[in-house]
Amino acid sequence: MLEPDKTTKAKLQNIVNGIIAAWGQIRCGLPWRRPRKQERLRSPPHLNRTSRLYRKVNAIIVEFADTNQQNLLDRLTLEGEDIPREQLRAVWTDTSGKAVWESPIYEAFLRTLQKINLQLPGSNRLRLIGDNSTERNRGRFIRHAVSREILDKRLKALAVYGSEHCETRGMGFPGELRDKYHGPIWAASGFYNVEEGRRVFNLDDEAKLIEITGTNKAKLPVGKIFFLRSYNDPATLGDLFDAIIYYGSLKDVKVPADRR
Repeated sequence: MLEPDKTTKAKLQNIVNGIIAAWGQIRCGLPWRRPRKQERLRSPPHLNRTSRLYRKVNAIIVEFADTNQQNLLDRLTLEGEDIPREQLRAVWTDTSGKAVWESPIYEAFLRTLQKINLQLPGSNRLRLIGDNSTERNRGRFIRHAVSREILDKRLKALAVYGSEHCETRGMGFPGELRDKYHGPIWAASGFYNVEEGRRVFNLDDEAKLIEITGTNKAKLPVGKIFFLRSYNDPATLGDLFDAIIYYGSLKDVKVPADRR
């Protein structure tokens, strides 16, 4: 199964520890950036088979699986059914991002969650909740799904969406929902412009999780570090995310689509 090697996992351990620790105070967290064409192996948060994640969260909600195929997702992740790729592809082939989701890193994510759940009693298994990217108003759908499936039920969850959906200002679901749910949502993203991020933060090759909320970094202008909605957008880093994931010297590994 496709997954990072031992060296990569070791270099990312500080980031993983920081993300896991965040669930001590929050109920929903962690977006990631979706490159538009070829996917990067490091992009989605890696679920180690002996992950501590199951001790912190109750569910995972993702952009790359179709909620209309929720029964298929439940059979895979909750019941542990052995579902071949040609059948499993139904969970992403009807979504607007299907060309991207054909990359095997997404199937690997789903199957790794299945392996984690197989080690747990049924009542402790993590439910994987799909999204519906064919909805015309994507932002509203995501807000309603996170509210209905996670926050209203007082669950803790990992949410995996494109970064613009996860900004802590209006239009991002954390920004839209925090006032209603009194702030239990934590958002993080990788740099859009890594070289500019290295320059602004004076970073070396060590991978790290950079805290933004509650620090002086929150006041820094976004500048060229992240994509902005307009050229005169006055956003600060604190307007966008609670933390930034920096991968250090780790190089991107391009993973082309698997169209078998």
